[in-house]
Amino acid sequence: MDKFTSTIKSQTFPLSCIDAYSSCVTIPLYYFFENKNSDGQFMPSALLKDSFYATLQEFPFFAGHLRMDTGGVDSFISVDADNLNMPDYAEYGSDVSFSDLKAASFSPSALPSQISEADVFSTANKDGVAKLVRIKIARLRDNSGLVILANPVHALTDAYGFCEFMKRWSYVCKATATETSIVDSCLLTDRKALHDSLLDEEEPIDDTTAMVLGKKSMLSMLLAWLSPEQRAEFYNTITPCALTDNHVFYLSNEKLRALKEAATVASGARLSSNDVITAVLSMVAVQSNQAHDGNADDETIIINFPVDFRKRLNNKPNMVNYTGNCVVAPMLPFQYRELRAELNDESIATCAVKVRHLVNRVTPQYVRGCVDLIGSEPDCIARSAAHSSSIASGFCLSNHSRIDYYGVDFGHGSPVWINPPKVYVPNYATILPTSTYDGGCYVYLSLLKGDMARALENKFWCGVADLVN
Repeated sequence: MDKFTSTIKSQTFPLSCIDAYSSCVTIPLYYFFENKNSDGQFMPSALLKDSFYATLQEFPFFAGHLRMDTGGVDSFISVDADNLNMPDYAEYGSDVSFSDLKAASFSPSALPSQISEADVFSTANKDGVAKLVRIKIARLRDNSGLVILANPVHALTDAYGFCEFMKRWSYVCKATATETSIVDSCLLTDRKALHDSLLDEEEPIDDTTAMVLGKKSMLSMLLAWLSPEQRAEFYNTITPCALTDNHVFYLSNEKLRALKEAATVASGARLSSNDVITAVLSMVAVQSNQAHDGNADDETIIINFPVDFRKRLNNKPNMVNYTGNCVVAPMLPFQYRELRAELNDESIATCAVKVRHLVNRVTPQYVRGCVDLIGSEPDCIARSAAHSSSIASGFCLSNHSRIDYYGVDFGHGSPVWINPPKVYVPNYATILPTSTYDGGCYVYLSLLKGDMARALENKFWCGVADLVN
């Protein structure tokens, strides 16, 4: 750490409007590592810490402060060499063993108390400072394993980008331990890379996304005017995270393939597994949500699903190395009757086709249109949050099944398991990969407690998905 703090220079890192769009939310994830061979030198504390700060030299903005320009947008990260906002890095001992966690199917409720909670929003600490990165480590009883809670602020990166940081940290750690040369990183951290990758021409984005992002309101202007810390505190106050119930489910490759094939036959369209699981989860979530019970069948509800566009920029293949936020979040309208329909091949196909049509629209020109709209006025970054301020407003699903989480290897093997926190925002799901990337997936589902009880009684869902924890 001393080398990092003594060599870092004061500098400013501009943020893109996409970074500012979700600046106050965090993206926490637990990595579970097992000491399979009872190795006395298993992931040594000093080596982990030293390699973390060595990697931080490539990501100096992790030690900065979110700042706003005069327009009221979180437009840059300021790194002040005399007033660094160092990541919150801590390691704890624990009486919990790896076998205890394994017996509990790695449920977050079984985690050591020191790392059992993850901040959902980047609220300020007692000193009035909002940390941009928090790393908490629990060394399990008898050195049987180790759990890392990695929790960055979304303004820095997205899930893909931070996984690349974790892989780089583990690579530096492993290279240091084996005294091998560290190859220069090919990761792109400069936000200029995003702007350089965008086409000059744009195309109109879909009507619903344009409507939400184009709707100025008193709330959106207030949120944009607040400081990042104040905005995070506001979100933290109004979001009923403590009232959520979260579970992880497993969908085997066999069952997921059967769902996809049945929906493809029913629709006659070419569908992906993502289209089908998005449709199924949206239907399960809406049918479980008690707050929607009074809505008429012809009323509209919006489903939101972020789309990573790194590989959609055909002219810029190097963008796969970009670690900043590189997603747009199309908003898909459904009538309640579509999502309330009995779950079967035909109803799933109907919803999945709508998902496919909107995903297909995310072209380089569409991305340019989204970026231009989000960056057009200061409060645009807060308009989506203002629109969804009601917990009953919709459902959000993020697909991480192709992110290389299990490529994080500090020298003693890949994580045995990854898991989001036990408390997060409601009406949200993440699709996670299996450790073997076998075509199946895990689904982390976060609903209000009463709604989760209804989801666990959904016969169709329980027939295709196995409850893990």
